[in-house]
Amino acid sequence: MEEPYTLPREAFDVLAESLGGKQKAEVVAKAMESAIGSIQQRANEEILKQKQYLKTELKDELKYELVTRELFEERFKGVEERFKGIDEKFKALENTMLERFKVVDEKFSSLHFKMNIFIAIALIALTFANPTFVQLLEKIF
Repeated sequence: MEEPYTLPREAFDVLAESLGGKQKAEVVAKAMESAIGSIQQRANEEILKQKQYLKTELKDELKYELVTRELFEERFKGVEERFKGIDEKFKALENTMLERFKVVDEKFSSLHFKMNIFIAIALIALTFANPTFVQLLEKIF
């Protein structure tokens, strides 16, 4: 709450001197204080009204210039859904790639086994095709 306005002592003394007495000065001083208080009150009310008006106007202008929280959240949800979709696609791709790698691993395992058999047969064939080994066998048996 605002304090009521009081006339400064020097101003009251000037009034008393010019009006010819303290009682007359008191009446005029009270009237002036009341008028000034009323003016202050109206000024404060007008300031509050203007403040409210400017606040509303500024809010309306900013609404078109800035992103509101609702709009931000709505767009963020859209982006979040897109990332979920991309994440699901990557997971599906990962699963597909894992299956393909398993097939390739199985093929390499099969090829490895076949290569081992081929090497064993080649070694046996080269061993039996070697004339020195054949002569050694003839001597042993």
